Amino acid sequence: MEPSSFDTKGVDSLVDQASVLIEKKCFSEARDQLHLGLSLDPKNIRAWENLVICNLEMGKPKGAINALDNLLQIEPSSPSRWGDKGLIHLLLNENTEGIEALRESLKLESRDVRKWELLATALIAEEQWEEAIDALEKSLDLNPSSAVSWYNLAICHLFFEDFGAALEAVEYAISIDPSIEDFAEDWMELIDDDDDDFIEESYPAIDGIAAS
Repeated sequence: MEPSSFDTKGVDSLVDQASVLIEKKCFSEARDQLHLGLSLDPKNIRAWENLVICNLEMGKPKGAINALDNLLQIEPSSPSRWGDKGLIHLLLNENTEGIEALRESLKLESRDVRKWELLATALIAEEQWEEAIDALEKSLDLNPSSAVSWYNLAICHLFFEDFGAALEAVEYAISIDPSIEDFAEDWMELIDDDDDDFIEESYPAIDGIAAS
């Protein structure tokens, strides 16, 4: 059922009131106004957008995801909506859902470096190494000066025991951002050691190494 012109004006007024309440940090009251407005017009984009804000400010990320899901029903081709959904899932350690949403976003907007970096980090966390390398290469095509991407690429090469490629990537990362050496110093020393048995026995766990 489409809202009447009277309902639309009423919803706009409710959303305006909610916006004022958000500025005053009265998020619970703003959310009530938005729910009332959405009961009159379930496809009101401004209301759903403000509901995302309210839920995040109130520490309710699941509510924010629900609001984004409703926005995506209205605007399924919005890369920013998919990206926001993906980021919130990642913050909740819901990597599978986050990866799926980020991939949808990147299908629609493939030149977003930050999303490629986020996707790669999530794929590393899920030990999807080949897919992570693909995401990192796309990120570096767009921004070859990203120290984090070069470092994470080194981590992927490390997993495949391609030590030469790992060293090359991490050294390039350090040349861009010297602080990266703090993450890599221990395993770089192991790789540089001439004793292959020492490397095999002493090689550090990969979990948690990737910079984010």
